[in-house]
Amino acid sequence: MKKYTNSRYNTIAIYVIVVIAIALLMVLCVFEFSTILNIIGKAVNVLKPAIWGFAIAFILNPVMKLFDRLLVKYIFKKKPYPRLTRAISVSLVTILFLLLIFGVIAIILPSLLESLLEIFKSTPELVSKVQDFINNTFKNNQDILNFLTEKLTSFSKDTTALWTQIEPMITNLMSSIWSVLTFLKNFLVGIIISIYLLYSKERLIAQAKKITLAFVKKKRYDTTARILGKANKTFSGFISGKLLDSLIIGVLCGIILTVFNFPYPLMISVFVGVTNIIPFFGPFIGAIPSAILILLVEPKMVIWFVIIIVVLQQFDGNILGPKILGDSTGLPAIWVLISILVGGGLFGFLGMLLAVPTFALIYDLFREYICERLKKKHLPTSTEFYKSENPFVYETRKGSHITKEKLDDIVIPPADDVNQAK
Repeated sequence: MKKYTNSRYNTIAIYVIVVIAIALLMVLCVFEFSTILNIIGKAVNVLKPAIWGFAIAFILNPVMKLFDRLLVKYIFKKKPYPRLTRAISVSLVTILFLLLIFGVIAIILPSLLESLLEIFKSTPELVSKVQDFINNTFKNNQDILNFLTEKLTSFSKDTTALWTQIEPMITNLMSSIWSVLTFLKNFLVGIIISIYLLYSKERLIAQAKKITLAFVKKKRYDTTARILGKANKTFSGFISGKLLDSLIIGVLCGIILTVFNFPYPLMISVFVGVTNIIPFFGPFIGAIPSAILILLVEPKMVIWFVIIIVVLQQFDGNILGPKILGDSTGLPAIWVLISILVGGGLFGFLGMLLAVPTFALIYDLFREYICERLKKKHLPTSTEFYKSENPFVYETRKGSHITKEKLDDIVIPPADDVNQAK
């Protein structure tokens, strides 16, 4: 006996199964949240080398493409050799990256540790200097003098207690050598993975396209490819540009502090450069602790330091940043602020760094979705059109006269015509 299936009921059954599965998954997440986090943590630890590899390849990809273009233009201009060109580009960018990493470790890290040790060891002398500065400045205001003296005494006790905890850690650094070796292992394996990813980038992308098209419809693939392309452009442009921007700011800060004999110029410039990666809050995060450190050592120089930081940040925000980054995100200022607060609250420093391009991508995709829905309704997509009290009254040109017409009396022209009319 031949059986006939009803596709409508099959579709309903599939939707019911999917809804039940999602509901069960949500219940499981609520009641077994710690277990799920533990599983995710273990998976992340296992995949750390691959994560490092993807991150390194993503950062080095723009530099590799630059080497590719230069080699084709100046070396292999008569007869291009794609594999040889890519091998040379990957080798050059990897060597450059390793030199940068080892240069930071060999030059900056010892100086940073030395500066930190010097700060902790000279804490009593620093506290005495600051106390003298407070006594001379606020000698005519006993309340402020007592308040600052109390806070300074508390700070001195906290710093001494912190030093008693840190000193054994620095002395017994070899005891934590295993964790250092684990990090180096993950990092080095990540570099090897990044080399493979960079060299075989086109092949891997082609394989991903092939697999995706085998399981999804062409229309859905086109949408996914467009979103991924937009995400790659947003993230790569923002991260590479921000890293270069922060490197320049850190170097400029170090040169200025060294020329004018500020204390701990290397440590402060590194701190200012690293925190400058964070949009909006970065300058404040870097400047405030640095200013406090200078206040403890040379109180009279702190005002000049603040002026230097303000000038640097104005230069970065108005000249250097726009020149390097351009309008890489297109995210309004209010959403930049909200994205950093949310990203930093959930994922810390990494969240603050990636929050802006992530929100920029979401904002751009949502804006496209809204514009598409408006176009289907034959409504204008320009925000300027909706700023008036009655957005459905607009102006159209007829000859040399301008007349106002109501939406109820006319058929709205396509969005582009209305935008031109505006």
